[in-house]
Amino acid sequence: MLIVTKPMENIVRDTVAKIRSQGIVPEPRSAYLVRKYFVWGALGVVVILGALSFSVAYFLLSSLDWDLYRFMRLDPVIYTLSIFPYFWAILIGALFVVAFADIRKTETGYRFSRLKIALSIVGSVVALGAVLSFFGIGEAFGVMMAKDFPYYGRHLVVTKETQWMRPDQGLLSGTIDELSNSTIGLNDLSGRRWNIAMDGQTTVMPAATMSTGEMIKVIGTRTGESGFRAIEIRPWAGKGAMNGRGAGRHGQMSR
Repeated sequence: MLIVTKPMENIVRDTVAKIRSQGIVPEPRSAYLVRKYFVWGALGVVVILGALSFSVAYFLLSSLDWDLYRFMRLDPVIYTLSIFPYFWAILIGALFVVAFADIRKTETGYRFSRLKIALSIVGSVVALGAVLSFFGIGEAFGVMMAKDFPYYGRHLVVTKETQWMRPDQGLLSGTIDELSNSTIGLNDLSGRRWNIAMDGQTTVMPAATMSTGEMIKVIGTRTGESGFRAIEIRPWAGKGAMNGRGAGRHGQMSR
């Protein structure tokens, strides 16, 4: 079978004619560099935003008390799903998709498999997110979001504050204003005053400092408009998950 090929000069002539007929002109180097740096710059911004989102999500997850399902009589899986930070998880997922598309647009993106690109994005986000968490940037940003955007803290995520401001569900937190052997005067996070009753069944975690001016978290039962019976008292910082059941209700009380 005889295969006829065009001479090289004919191929060149046809190509030049096609370029002229379609008005194709070479792209200026400056335009190429602008597009290149824009893609890489956008990728860097997306990775940084993803890392910040990861850091905030980690802060939220680490600040919540995950064992409260026992007191609220809920299934642990259902309870976990109810406090999971979906807002940040969805945002991280969206940023991952954008970062993946940006890498594919770079001049070398075609060289890497989808798996390598995905792993590089995840590794970069986690590593940078860990650095931001170490320096407290994720925590600061999360606190700022909850303070400056009330809708965020009330509807988009479960924060430590919203988790412990559910008196009808047996969870209350605030600052000790007055203290005796059997009662605590507590100003909650919204400034409302509560009278917390304690008895022989009340457990005070060892890390909880029972003195005026200290913040605590209380697990118990609402007994009236401003009444609450304490079953367990935890420190505001930490989760109260200490060895043993606590120091007892008289263990750390001071005025």
